[in-house]
Amino acid sequence: MMSCDNFKNHKCSKCDNRRIIVVEQKRSKYTLNNAPEKYICKIDVDGCLITDGMRCDYLIINCDDNVAYFVELKGKNLSHAIEQITQSLTLLSDKITGCKINARIVLTKVTTPTTKDYHQKLRFEKLLRGYKNGNLKKGTIQFVEPE
Repeated sequence: MMSCDNFKNHKCSKCDNRRIIVVEQKRSKYTLNNAPEKYICKIDVDGCLITDGMRCDYLIINCDDNVAYFVELKGKNLSHAIEQITQSLTLLSDKITGCKINARIVLTKVTTPTTKDYHQKLRFEKLLRGYKNGNLKKGTIQFVEPE
């Protein structure tokens, strides 16, 4: 639970054993199913934990299993979402040492990726694999994660 010690009593966090964790913005929604009722911290990153520069919307940590989910709820710009999560990971990595790092991007619109987007996505996936084989998953409008 070491990764959650930095967030348990933080004003930007809500930590408990709820069965369903939901974050949403405009038309995008991310849901983490927590049927085993593990201890989870949901951290409001954008405008609370990080107030300057690029940042993702939320960080959700499964404290029992040391798994972190950086969540970005976005319109259609996958490239910008990756940049926001990368910047947040850079700023927060010392607070979540030992965690498997996953990235979740929920887009409201799907666009055809450019070659630049494709290469950026490949680099980002390689970066995430370096954190205990983390991964990137994306969805459109709603993304539901079984836990």
